[in-house]
Amino acid sequence: MSDSADVGAGAAGFGDAGSAGSDGTNPGGANSDGFRHEYFDDFERDHPNIFASKLALLKTAITLDGIRDTGYTVSVGAGTGSYEAALEKEGVTVNRIVEPSPDLAAQARHRGFNVTEAYAQDVAFDDESIDTVFYNGSAFGFIDEDTLRAVFRAHYRQLKHGGVIALLDVPPASALGLAVQASFLIEGESYIGSVLRSSWYADRVPRKEYWRTTEWYRNLLEESGFSRFGTWQTLLRHPIYQNDAPEPVVNGYQEGSYVALVARK
Repeated sequence: MSDSADVGAGAAGFGDAGSAGSDGTNPGGANSDGFRHEYFDDFERDHPNIFASKLALLKTAITLDGIRDTGYTVSVGAGTGSYEAALEKEGVTVNRIVEPSPDLAAQARHRGFNVTEAYAQDVAFDDESIDTVFYNGSAFGFIDEDTLRAVFRAHYRQLKHGGVIALLDVPPASALGLAVQASFLIEGESYIGSVLRSSWYADRVPRKEYWRTTEWYRNLLEESGFSRFGTWQTLLRHPIYQNDAPEPVVNGYQEGSYVALVARK
């Protein structure tokens, strides 16, 4: 990771509105959590270039822009496993998925993945047994601060020396992040709603509770022992143009509607 991709210190609020698996506090029976695989399948089918841009960001983050093998890799809040399946087609193996939503976990299993249907804070891995752990979406935005701090500290113990943790999400001040948040306050049809239909998931997807900035997550990771931070971003166009063509992945975190924060043990 280059120094130019480093994230400064600070604190504020972050997240998206549920773009991947959930990690709330109310486990229930099948489909009780509000997540449906169709929400994600339909969006990804109809928005292939957004999917491609986000996949490129994910691969860049977990390989540190191609300079490392990912080793034993765990995806937390993977949803249906669609990104993990796409990674495997590009030669990156995901060894285990942690996904609490029964409906989404079932789809990931259908894709052939080893899936643990549980909340991140409830899954125990041996110390120094993982090379890479990533959250591709909003799972950490469903977790309160105290629990998330404990989860990050557990990941620090579970990762091998030099291991990577990657958090990918929509920053709250990005164009897409602002549009998603504004949509929560609007009833009925609106221009914001039409914009989101071109660049976002169905409005029926459960809303993430915690919106936090990249700096906020960096601080919490640093408190947990992580260092050597880096960031990459994509989806820099206005939301209505984001599916026109795949967008490049570039260093930084202050412009894109999708950002990866990476740290190492």
